Amino acid sequence: MRFISILAFVLILVGCEKDKFTTIPKLTYKSVNSKNISGTQTLEMKLDLTDKEGDFTTFLAIRKTVKGCPTSNFTDSTLFAIPNDFLGSKENEGELVITLDKIRRGSNSCFIPGGGVRADTTVFSFWTRDKAGNVSDTAYSDEIIILP
Repeated sequence: MRFISILAFVLILVGCEKDKFTTIPKLTYKSVNSKNISGTQTLEMKLDLTDKEGDFTTFLAIRKTVKGCPTSNFTDSTLFAIPNDFLGSKENEGELVITLDKIRRGSNSCFIPGGGVRADTTVFSFWTRDKAGNVSDTAYSDEIIILP
C-alpha cells in the first residue's frame, strides 16, 4: 500500500512539471546588480522569460516609476528589444539582461523647496507580447535608489 502511495505522489509531481510553461508569455524579475546607483554606474537587471510556444517577438516595454518625483517617470516600448539571438534560438525559455546606462535610466533627482535636490526610490516594470498577441504579466524590479 505504501508503494502505491509513493508512486501516486511521484506521478502527480511529474504531471505538474509538464505544464511548466503557459501560452501567455511570462516575465519574472530575478535580480539587479545594485540597489544604489550613482553617477555613471550602469544598472543591470535580469529577467526570466518563458512561453509555451516560444513565439516571442522583439517587443519589450519598460516603465520607470519614481515614488516622490513623478516628473522622473517614463514608459517606453522602443528603448529595448528582445535580442534576435534569443528569438532565433527557438527555445521557450531564457534569461534577458537589461542594461541601463546613465542616459537610459535617468536620475531620481527631485527639486525641493529652497532649490535643493533629493533622490528618491524607483521601481522598473517590464512586459512583453508574443506573436499571438498575448501580453505577459508585468515583472517589477526591487526598489532602487538612483542618485544624481
